[in-house]
Amino acid sequence: MNPFQHVLAGIDMHPNTAEVVLGRACELAEPDAIEAVYACSYAYYEHNDYTVGGFETADVLDVALREQADQYLASVCASRGITRHRVLDGATAPALHTYAKQRSDLVVVGSHGHHGLRALFASTSNAMIHGTPCDVLAVHLDETVSSEPPPYTKILAAVDLGDESFQVMDAANRVALHCGAELAVCNVMHGWRGTAREDTGWRGATEEDAPEDRLAHLADCYGVAEHDVFELSGHVAERIRALAAEIGAGLVVVGTHGKHGLQLLTGSMANAVLRGSGYDLLAARVH
Repeated sequence: MNPFQHVLAGIDMHPNTAEVVLGRACELAEPDAIEAVYACSYAYYEHNDYTVGGFETADVLDVALREQADQYLASVCASRGITRHRVLDGATAPALHTYAKQRSDLVVVGSHGHHGLRALFASTSNAMIHGTPCDVLAVHLDETVSSEPPPYTKILAAVDLGDESFQVMDAANRVALHCGAELAVCNVMHGWRGTAREDTGWRGATEEDAPEDRLAHLADCYGVAEHDVFELSGHVAERIRALAAEIGAGLVVVGTHGKHGLQLLTGSMANAVLRGSGYDLLAARVH
């Protein structure tokens, strides 16, 4: 069974990046479970300043831009068998957030990690993650590589050993099983420790146990090999990036509360984790 049943793939007007985003979406869901969308903000141009063609009014230009975007969506989706696509009104993050509320359990967008979130996240990345009521996959976009990225073979779940760690592991494990990928798990201590309670799934491990014991217990519950369990300390983003590169992880999974931001990676730390990385980031919604 696919890990996601209703996937919203947000793409831009660059065919190469659209191919990468749609490719990742198709790796996690069937084409008939995917809807490709493009957010189109109107009135970007005054109609008399738009040099391509002649338009009597801004409204006529808006219609032409929408038709162009719809034709583009149809063309990039056709080769993958994706039949559902839609042009949304408004800025990218608010438009995707509103539309995802209605129908999605995953939103897939592109991210240029080497200079912060660009493409569809842009400066609204925090608003996107904070408000989106489902999982969000930020797909790493490498402008120097035009080919589709390789399938996921190694997935790293980064947990804080708090109450929602099992939910993060559930999300990572679903994707790993679907993709036939190896699953690794890490905990990075940075002056704060989450609390673990017996009523949230810590079978045989309690908050009095040492972090390494709780991490080992968590890994054991999901059959993670001992050599793929990492207890680290230091700067959270730096250690995760370094570990992902060391073990060859193509995907890092963290937990997020939809209205509170990333649980493990709060505030600007989300950008820090992606900056300079060569992996994708799945922000799994926890409750």
